[in-house]
Amino acid sequence: MILFNAFACNTMALQDLESFLAMVEQNPALQEQLSQLDLKGVLQLAAQQGFPLRAADLLRAQAQQILAMSDDELDLLAEGGLDDIFGMQDFQSYLDRN
Repeated sequence: MILFNAFACNTMALQDLESFLAMVEQNPALQEQLSQLDLKGVLQLAAQQGFPLRAADLLRAQAQQILAMSDDELDLLAEGGLDDIFGMQDFQSYLDRN
C-alpha cells in the first residue's frame, strides 16, 4: 500500500488521513475490506472508524502522490504494478468504473 503525501490537505484532514492509514496498515481485516471499496466506500469506512474524511481530502492527497511519481512509477501504476489505498490492480479499469 502506498501512503499518501498529502501536503495540500488542511492540517486536521491530513492528521485524520495519516491516522486512518496507519490504523489500516496495522489491521489486515481492514486492508481486505478497503481493497473492495470505491471512493465512497472508503469515506464511509473511514467515518465508521472515527475519521471524518472528505472526498476532496483523499483525491487531493492521491493527486499529490501521483504528481510526485517518476515516469517509471507512473508506467507501473498504469500497468497495474503498483497498489494504492484503493487496492487498484488495474488503474484503467478503476478509471472506467462508474
